[in-house]
Amino acid sequence: MTGSTFKTGSRVLFTRLCRRISLLLFAFSALRSEPTNAQIIVTSPVNNQVFQRNSAGIATIPLTAYIYTPYTRVEVDLIPIEGNTHIPKQWVFEASETEQGFLTAALKAETGWYRLTLRGYTTYGIVDTTIVNRIGIGEVFLVAGNSNAMGLPGLGAKNASDQVVSYNAVNKILNRDNITVAPNEPPGLPVFNQLNNENSIFPTGETSWYWGELGDMINKRLNTPVLFLNAAWAAANSENYRDAASGKDAFNLYVGKHWPNRQPYSNIVNTIRYFNSMLGMRAVLWSHGENDAQLGFKEEDYFNNIRTLIASSRKDSGYNIPWIIAGNSASNTIKDPYLPVTRAQKRLAEIDNFNTFHGPDLDTIQIPRPSSGHFENVTGGIQGLTQAASAWNRSLSDSLFRQITPSVPAYAVHTGIVPSTVFPGCSFILPYEITGKASDTIAVHAELLDHEGKFAGYAGPGREKLMQIKVPNDLKNGQYRIRITGSAPIVAGSVSAPFFVDNTFRKIEYVHSISARPVDGNIQISWVVAVNPKLSRMVLQKTTDGENYSDVAHFDAIDNAKHSRVYGFQDPDTGENSIFYRLQIHYTTGEAVFSPVVAVFQKDAPPDFLLFPNPVTRQQFYMRTESQDNFRCSLYDLRGKEHPIQISDREVIGLFVLRPALPLPAGNYLLRIEKDSGITTQMILFE
Repeated sequence: MTGSTFKTGSRVLFTRLCRRISLLLFAFSALRSEPTNAQIIVTSPVNNQVFQRNSAGIATIPLTAYIYTPYTRVEVDLIPIEGNTHIPKQWVFEASETEQGFLTAALKAETGWYRLTLRGYTTYGIVDTTIVNRIGIGEVFLVAGNSNAMGLPGLGAKNASDQVVSYNAVNKILNRDNITVAPNEPPGLPVFNQLNNENSIFPTGETSWYWGELGDMINKRLNTPVLFLNAAWAAANSENYRDAASGKDAFNLYVGKHWPNRQPYSNIVNTIRYFNSMLGMRAVLWSHGENDAQLGFKEEDYFNNIRTLIASSRKDSGYNIPWIIAGNSASNTIKDPYLPVTRAQKRLAEIDNFNTFHGPDLDTIQIPRPSSGHFENVTGGIQGLTQAASAWNRSLSDSLFRQITPSVPAYAVHTGIVPSTVFPGCSFILPYEITGKASDTIAVHAELLDHEGKFAGYAGPGREKLMQIKVPNDLKNGQYRIRITGSAPIVAGSVSAPFFVDNTFRKIEYVHSISARPVDGNIQISWVVAVNPKLSRMVLQKTTDGENYSDVAHFDAIDNAKHSRVYGFQDPDTGENSIFYRLQIHYTTGEAVFSPVVAVFQKDAPPDFLLFPNPVTRQQFYMRTESQDNFRCSLYDLRGKEHPIQISDREVIGLFVLRPALPLPAGNYLLRIEKDSGITTQMILFE
């Protein structure tokens, strides 16, 4: 490659490597991608996540945290914020509960917003803190139906307040044949944000539509956070939903082709499977019928088709989610209610013991409809979206909420400690924990998520709290995470910390993390080892010249056959300018390997973006930065010819390693560094 671009803000060094790093000739492995000073990492919950409260107004927050230092105790605080009047809550975990480097808990809380804080206390006085700024207990809704539920840009959708959130993404594309295509696969790792007018609502909602306004109305009335999901699908009639729910690909009459992957049904089922198990859910808000009215569907057909959809979604997802059925049939071409459809919708809401309820009558709103055929907030005119939101708000009355029993997760799955680097085709053991009401022998499977959080494949089934992970043979190099997920029904677990897949490796790097930091006259070295049944003992070694290592301390493996483990040691600080630490790891097979290296640089750290060593003696040089700039590097000779370079941030902890793609002859070269803040150049001599 001719250049490389990196984001540097997440790579701030807590322990700094010195200029003598050029003396290190052995291979380094990559560690976790979190900042090297982060000793507590929380992967569940995530910021702005809203959990569905039960009928008593209480929800359970599943906590998954990774502990990278041996603490004497960890305190977990849930602090009410933003007008939440409930009392603060605290949980305390002793050293014995965090010694695996893996903390799980089920935190119960009442309606409102909270800040989650974890504090780890050490014997040497340091307190490490991690914060998740905002977690909500409130109402979660899934929208389903057609385009007038999905939403279209440019029709006057409004921003919601920060009390209303969504997962701002879609999983669909419009292909060259004008067919909407969405995969039938697990969703990726969600990121929740305030629902602004141009934001998406996963998996298919294209704007805030009127759901953002509805969320604010619910919030003002009930003083509760609100989260929306939206699986509505443009142009889908009831027959399409029935066919897809029955195992067929539905036929788009308007385009003359089938939607693939059993859509639009698959999106509904997968959203219920995964997000109901992550968040819980109050109800599905069903807004649909205009297409069927225009096509002249019979009452009995619409009734049977949607009843099949609802029943199949519950059977296939394993969750009996309530459905609220709006009366909806009018459009810009049919200005009066189409009675066969509206009667069927009324009957659907009144089926005995079917967990369905009456929604609003939307046929009274904005008639005649605008030319778009959809609700619209017309500038200086009728506010159709606002009227639709108000109709839903009236329908979702306090009495209806008392009738509806929301679906809340019965248990949670917490994914354990992974190795730091693996290779395609290898296998390793991954522990997991379950909190809540579930059998310890529940079947689970492992799902791979790529560096963007998207689903990338499966890595095997398991049970008994130990997963045998099989890395697919064809998995591409890169950063991944694992989500251990319950199988029947689907219960989406927390995600692991990142790990790397590298096809140049032939051995697994089981040291998940390693760090070192000066503390009150000592150097505190901490490391976490993933499950490794062959681990026998470890020797902590150090050097001050980058070459000659001496043994510092010996450690027997502690129950590493079935559990990960966090280890620590305090080495007296004798005042050296730079100290390098590594582990010599001994296996029961007699084999010994070395861990990655970590260093403490106590004086004269190399300045940001300064290349060293200079001159370059081994076709390899280094650069460190604490800047948050993006940057791109290019290497030129003095004639102006560019020479491809390779840049890695995974070989040496906290440093970028730069090397030419092909060996360069001796001479002077110019490295150009393009940053957000400007361009700099440095002359560098290759010997």
